[in-house]
Amino acid sequence: MTQRSWVLGLGSWVLALVLVPALGAQEKRSVKDGVYTAAQADRGQVVFRSKCASCHAPNRFTDDLFYTSFAGKPLWEMFDVISDSMPEDNPGSLKKEEYADVIGYLLKLNNFPAGETDLPIDKDALSAILMEKP
Repeated sequence: MTQRSWVLGLGSWVLALVLVPALGAQEKRSVKDGVYTAAQADRGQVVFRSKCASCHAPNRFTDDLFYTSFAGKPLWEMFDVISDSMPEDNPGSLKKEEYADVIGYLLKLNNFPAGETDLPIDKDALSAILMEKP
């Protein structure tokens, strides 16, 4: 092995050690950063009206109890709770996208800004978004 190939090989390992962890890390974001779209919130409102409103009033999700339950926690926790337990008569029966749409609607109800990208359904991506008070 020549000195040049040894140096290039070592350089590749160093680069891999630096880049691989950075690629896997999710940048922390806040619900204040526009993490859902207006269209997603509109879809979520339709789902909420058809699947949730018979048991839950929308204003139930804009009070201090709602904030206290999820404040400072990753949005994944809200997604996990809702998708595991709702609708009450058939928990887990909605598509993952529908649960994300409903959460987008709840964020809109709380006056969090809409953004350019739909709220994701991926655990890692949702875990990188923190719930905060508006």
